[in-house]
Amino acid sequence: MAVKPDKVLRSKRKTLSVSVNSVGEVIVRAPLRYPDEKIFAFLADKENWILKHKARLASSGIRLPDSSLNGYPLLLLGQPHEIVLTDGNRIRLDSEAKRLEIPRVNAEERLCRWLKENARRIFTERVDTLSKAMGLTYQSLALSSARTTWGTCTGDNRLRLNFRLLYAPKAVIEYVIVHELCHTVHHDHSKAFWAAVERIIPDYKQRRKWLKDRGVLLKIL
Repeated sequence: MAVKPDKVLRSKRKTLSVSVNSVGEVIVRAPLRYPDEKIFAFLADKENWILKHKARLASSGIRLPDSSLNGYPLLLLGQPHEIVLTDGNRIRLDSEAKRLEIPRVNAEERLCRWLKENARRIFTERVDTLSKAMGLTYQSLALSSARTTWGTCTGDNRLRLNFRLLYAPKAVIEYVIVHELCHTVHHDHSKAFWAAVERIIPDYKQRRKWLKDRGVLLKIL
């Protein structure tokens, strides 16, 4: 069966491209008057590449929540916790039952606020501990809500960590923090940079793969 695009975005560009986003949509970017038949021929040529990327996404076993959130298995530190909407007025985490109770009124807004509060607390502690262990300094730490990146380090060594990194296991969070701290010395992805990361986290490739295979997490909330 021929691959069909979910979206065709036309602009004043000169080339044709295709991508598969983190929720499995096939996105085609095309010149304004590019013929549809040529787009479908292009997709047919890229079919194996597209199917491979869609299969990798499907294998992650992660789905986006519906608008109600109720019953959704939200990952917290790598472990699924069932969201249960309640008539209460406080968020309650039951770690033993792997359940997160959320007031149904403004549930998404409250959940985002709760996640950011916990992310700030956990990330601050880990950045402080790891930076001291590595003998590195940074200017500041802030949370990010970006849809494309897990973390960044500016040229003046200001760190930003995506609050959704709270979905990942502790080992993966540690990798991202070490990655960004190493950027305070190497502001690139040179061999020296990756060697610095590997000295602290020998299995960093495995931890990085966890994030690459689960890019859909950046779309949750």
